[in-house]
Amino acid sequence: MKKKLSLMLLVVLAFGLLWVGVSAEQGVMAIKAGKILTITAGTIEHGVILIEKGKIIEVGKELPIPPQATVIDASNSTVMPGMIEAHTTIGLRERFEAPGADETTDPCTPQLKVIDALNPFSKDIKEVVFGGITTALITPGRLNVIGGQPAVVKLTGTTISQMVLLEPAGVKISLGEGPKQAYGAKRRLPSTRMGSAYLVRKSLTDADYYLNQWKEYEKKKATDKEAKKPKVDLKLEPLAKLLEGKLTAFIECYRTDDIMTALRIIDEFKLKAVLVGCADGHKVADEIARRKVSVILSPMGTGPRRIETKDVTINNAAILSRAGVKVVIHSDASLGVGAIRELPLAAAFAVKGGMDRDEALKAITINAAEILGVADRIGSIEKGKDADLVILSGDPFHYLTRVEKVFINGETVFEKKEQN
Repeated sequence: MKKKLSLMLLVVLAFGLLWVGVSAEQGVMAIKAGKILTITAGTIEHGVILIEKGKIIEVGKELPIPPQATVIDASNSTVMPGMIEAHTTIGLRERFEAPGADETTDPCTPQLKVIDALNPFSKDIKEVVFGGITTALITPGRLNVIGGQPAVVKLTGTTISQMVLLEPAGVKISLGEGPKQAYGAKRRLPSTRMGSAYLVRKSLTDADYYLNQWKEYEKKKATDKEAKKPKVDLKLEPLAKLLEGKLTAFIECYRTDDIMTALRIIDEFKLKAVLVGCADGHKVADEIARRKVSVILSPMGTGPRRIETKDVTINNAAILSRAGVKVVIHSDASLGVGAIRELPLAAAFAVKGGMDRDEALKAITINAAEILGVADRIGSIEKGKDADLVILSGDPFHYLTRVEKVFINGETVFEKKEQN
């Protein structure tokens, strides 16, 4: 009997020492949460999240916590994945500085990269993180027909290389009032919606010719050592990748006619595309769903508007979601309610308009991650994913809920100060 007890004691000690070694050397952190919104695997009541080297190594109920682990008590709080702002220009300009998200010397600038203008120390980025947003698609603005190449970035770091998750993440295209107003004022193409659509088609047709030149060269060079290599064109390279399906077209369009123009272009050139804005999407939900095109929606029916968003409705997200469209919600500060950090409020408005609550949560987490092509890293609380987490004082959609703590890659980037 004594031998059995001694053996059991040795096993327990060995297990304990193993955990001590792991936690001491690799810095295991445990978050004890009152509620965990995993997004993809339901809600866990009174669960634990284990984090090591910036990754989630386990999540569940009654998990053994390593003795030397750093324990964060969130037993009265809710933990969810870091939220994702799926379309924004933050970091591309500073306050009191001239606009920096559009190169308005040319309506078609697919060769531009937002990483060449993004300021990691922008005050706007810090304020967005305070709201529990940990990742964003930073994109060119809406004044150019083809604005450039967006990037998916984590909202922490001192250099762009530390921040980037995916770059380039696609090509930004704008239809509607933006290019029409910017270039119409200069009395040059495009001054109409027809002109904008023409420039998109012309650019993609040029890219198709360019792509075929390279395909012909690749065929010839196997048998002809004198085959002439085509000249690299930085303006056509990203558009050629659009045609090959290697990049996503993010097409900003609000009115029904612009949405249908976008869908025709998608059909004509067989593009992998996402509609952005899509204020009138509820009017043509079946057309969007039939093509399996996803949408990034804003605004949510309140706040200042421009002529192309006059028919926006709070039911937009619900109607599109019920039609089978994958919906992402983003907070358009210029057209919606409050600042970008109020992203959960925009999702709450969608729920008020009839969207399923779980779908609204997905719309600011996993759906966004999937549309942006980074769902293997972020968007849900799962083993193996990045430890981008938000601790909230309550339900994410309740108006009294406050962000208590934010983690990006397992590091604390914001913590609410206790008020006396």
